[in-house]
Amino acid sequence: MEWHDQVADSKCVKVQTFYENRSNTAIKMIAQTFLTDYTPKHRAGQYPDSKNGPIKTLTQNVGIPPFETREVTWDVCAPELAKLMNPPSADGTDGYMSEVGAAPQGFKWRWFSR
Repeated sequence: MEWHDQVADSKCVKVQTFYENRSNTAIKMIAQTFLTDYTPKHRAGQYPDSKNGPIKTLTQNVGIPPFETREVTWDVCAPELAKLMNPPSADGTDGYMSEVGAAPQGFKWRWFSR
């Protein structure tokens, strides 16, 4: 699986994933687990490491045919993290330090019945 965090704000991040079905059976559904992260509140000029946030599990019906790859986009939201981060700067600098991130951890799938 390949993935990329795309658009984000202080509550949600859009995560683009690519799944490769190496089986001769189509995949019907994927349940994907994400570990969220955030940058804790800090003073100007400080750049603390990001911290782990809550784990979120989302499910989508994806329909991946046998031996094919499918792009799936996930909207991973952890609104409880917004209060733990600095609000975005008015001048737009260091905006990434006021955004939620998410990394896929593990997934489960359900096959189509034959």
